[in-house]
Amino acid sequence: MRKLSIIIAAMALAGCFASSKAPKPSQRDLARVEGKFSGYTLAQLNEGRELYKQHCGNCHGLKSPSSESEAEWKEIVPDMAKRANKNGVVINAPSEKLILKYLITMSGSVPASRH
Repeated sequence: MRKLSIIIAAMALAGCFASSKAPKPSQRDLARVEGKFSGYTLAQLNEGRELYKQHCGNCHGLKSPSSESEAEWKEIVPDMAKRANKNGVVINAPSEKLILKYLITMSGSVPASRH
């Protein structure tokens, strides 16, 4: 019983840690990238987050989106998608784009819209 409690607590803690490395996007985040990703929706931003957590978190620890610049994410994500695909994890082009847009948006490197 004690082992089960420890395992459950560890899983809950890991889930909290993963969420802190993949912050939930808001309408404010979406507004920040309005000019860069025209027509992009909050639902797509959240889908990119879930894909990031699912695919990237399964192979290694998640990085905070703010840990890399837009230019760095543009190099990292395609490379990681290729590696994942070679290892049997299928990250198709639309999923890769959603992950990349999520990371760029949440990296904070996108200037605020001037509308």
